[in-house]
Amino acid sequence: MSILTYENYTTAVKNWAAIKSNYSEIQKIISPEQVFILSREQIEWFDKENEAETYFRADIGVWENQLVLILTPRTSAGDVKTLENYEFATLQFLESDLTLKQTKTYTVTSTYTLTKDLSKGKEDSDLDFPVMNEPITGQLKAIDEIESWKENAMDYLQRESLEFKGQRLFQSFYIPKADLLHDKQNTRDIVCVFGFKYSAVYERLLATLIFISNTTGDKVGAPGAVYAVQPDPSNTYDWSRPIPPYSASTGG
Repeated sequence: MSILTYENYTTAVKNWAAIKSNYSEIQKIISPEQVFILSREQIEWFDKENEAETYFRADIGVWENQLVLILTPRTSAGDVKTLENYEFATLQFLESDLTLKQTKTYTVTSTYTLTKDLSKGKEDSDLDFPVMNEPITGQLKAIDEIESWKENAMDYLQRESLEFKGQRLFQSFYIPKADLLHDKQNTRDIVCVFGFKYSAVYERLLATLIFISNTTGDKVGAPGAVYAVQPDPSNTYDWSRPIPPYSASTGG
């Protein structure tokens, strides 16, 4: 597991805060096709250390010239716990495609392929009973949001960096616990992918993290590995709230 000391953690967070206003530096550490991968052991550690009831918090940092997602457990009062070590994941490229599978209301099984460069690949649907007509599944919604990030991320980052001096760029994410724990006993790892979600409140696209869990036991991207997001498209499976624009008080 990847570990940062408390001093390393605070340094990494400060590094990202300093880089956000420098687009040329951002280009060196972010590629729209890259993802974070959290192991089962990291998720179990996060859950054990976290005291907040509803949300996890993850901070973005830069460590050893790489963008990192730092798992920062909170106290019951909502403050970040001061620990000797913090788990983190490094932004990286997928080595192979992911197979995403979702079963809807016992009648529709939809399978999609998310290629290793985060493009939407082939899709198949099997209908057991003709009770639904082309349902909009959570999987497809997630893939569309991921593709939106892939196509628009660099333009977004450039504008935020140059026009707004990075002040509106994400520093942290508040993550609903259900996103990481909905199948804790069976999950081997979780792929965390950036996506774009439109906010009617802020009237603009906001970056979010989409969590795709592997419950087959095979390693990330292996031929037998099948990934899934939450089965209910109305669920907040892909709504990890970015800070800014949200404040810490919205995180629960």
